[in-house]
Amino acid sequence: MSLETLAMVPAAPEYEAEVLAMMAEFKAEHPPRYWNAPELLAGDFPAYLRRLRRNALGLDLPYGFVPTTTFWMLRDGADIVGVSSLRHHLVPVLEIEGGHIGYAIRPGERRKGYGTRLLALMLDEARALGLSRALVTCDTDNLGSARIIQKNGGVFEGEAPSPRTGKPVSRYWIQL
Repeated sequence: MSLETLAMVPAAPEYEAEVLAMMAEFKAEHPPRYWNAPELLAGDFPAYLRRLRRNALGLDLPYGFVPTTTFWMLRDGADIVGVSSLRHHLVPVLEIEGGHIGYAIRPGERRKGYGTRLLALMLDEARALGLSRALVTCDTDNLGSARIIQKNGGVFEGEAPSPRTGKPVSRYWIQL
C-alpha cells in the first residue's frame, strides 16, 4: 500500500462501475451489509447520486437524519477500496451509535491497512467541515475497527447498547 495514492473523492458518476462492484462484494457477505440503497438496488445510479448530493446539503432528509457527505476512497485514481460518511453534526441516537464518521472497506480489500488510512483522510474532511473533535463508534466485538480508531487517536469514552440491535457499542472521541 505504501506506493499507492489514496484519496477521498465525493460521489460522482464516473465511479459507477467501481461502486457497483463494491456493492456486489458487500451484498455477497453473509449477512449482507452496508449497501441497501433502494436506488442502487433498482439500478438507478444517477438517482443514488442525486440523493447523496441532497443528503450533503441537508435537503429532504428523513426525520432524525442529519446532513451527511459520502466519500469513496480511491486507489491510484481508479479503484474504489472503501466508502465513508461524514455526518455534519450529531443527534442523540448518533451520540450512541454512528458518530460523525462511518466507514467500510470493501471485503476484498480488508486487512491491508486501508481502514486506518481511510479514517485518517476522513478526519481531514471533518477538520475542513469545521469540527473540533469527531465521535467514531464501532461494535464492541469489532476489534479491527477499534484498532483503526485507536491508531487515529481515538480515546475510548465508554460503551452503550445499540438502539438498533441492543449489542454493545464502543464510543471513541478524536481531537481534530
